[in-house]
Amino acid sequence: MKKIGICLTRGWRSVIGRNLFVFVGILLTASIVYFYIDAPLKFKVAKIVESGDQEEYYSPRDNSISRVSFNDSKNDVIVFVHIQKTAGTTFERFLVRYQDNLPCKCMAHKKRCNCARSQSNETWLFSRYSTGWVCGLHADYTELVVNNCVQNVLDRQTGFKKNRNYYYTTFLRNPTDRFVSEFRHVQRGATWISSRHVCNGKPASLNDLPSCFDPRIGWEGVSLEEFISCPYNLAFNRQTRMLADLTLVNCYEHVRKPTHEQDRILLASAKENLRKMAFFGLKEYMDDSQWLFENTFQMQFSRKMSVWGKSKSNDTVLNESQIAFIKNVNKLDWELFEYALQLFKDRISQMKRLIIN
Repeated sequence: MKKIGICLTRGWRSVIGRNLFVFVGILLTASIVYFYIDAPLKFKVAKIVESGDQEEYYSPRDNSISRVSFNDSKNDVIVFVHIQKTAGTTFERFLVRYQDNLPCKCMAHKKRCNCARSQSNETWLFSRYSTGWVCGLHADYTELVVNNCVQNVLDRQTGFKKNRNYYYTTFLRNPTDRFVSEFRHVQRGATWISSRHVCNGKPASLNDLPSCFDPRIGWEGVSLEEFISCPYNLAFNRQTRMLADLTLVNCYEHVRKPTHEQDRILLASAKENLRKMAFFGLKEYMDDSQWLFENTFQMQFSRKMSVWGKSKSNDTVLNESQIAFIKNVNKLDWELFEYALQLFKDRISQMKRLIIN
């Protein structure tokens, strides 16, 4: 019995020793993850949110605008972030067809044009009508910039890595009008189902991003009530999401389980990225947007964008409750748009002073 007791004691000590070793290993691993991965990420998020917590987030001193000495013979590239139903198609078409400073070679009945530099075959324009949807259909800021897709695509085209100057541009729109325009577009048959929504290096799965409709059938003919009832509808706050760094909120987790904290992070990130863009326009101010772009990049369009940027959804009739609901589910976009409007007006004023001086 004594021998059995000794063996049992030694056995328990061995088990305790192994468990203690495992516990210490787990503790050390957790510490490494926190200090080298989790803590820096939280610090990065905190820095963005901290500025977003201010009652007056927009400040003219945070924004400076200058006239770009854009040079197509060197390393300058204009990149357009195309948010659906914001007049982006009009702007992109004007870039390739209606400006003569850096003419693109366009063929009849072909959407894409060759916008190669004057001294090489490298493109000076990264957009739908030049490079095509090479980073995915309506690729957002996360796909284009955070995932480094623009740089990788252009490096593959040249065959080697190269430092370039990227001038990011986009267009925004009144969120309610944009949302209704997207609804009408989907009602006519559009779904953008081939969008990949790449984040953290991988496309979103159906578990990450549930669908509002059967992909085999589509959503053509959808009613407004059905369209606004889907909690996973990417039309909600689309402008904010497409301009934010989604890796800060664990990619598309906020679509399935939205929180106030995630909303604050997304909005602050979208504002910061918008402020850093070389140019952005507003659909409601097409003439002013064209003037600002022409003077920022010193390129001239041969036609007026305001004549071409007409909406097909102005005849949509909404009652007061529908308008209130749409505004509420797009509250982040509304805050972003109000910030953008102030920023846009300030850039117009700054550019006028630059021209006078």
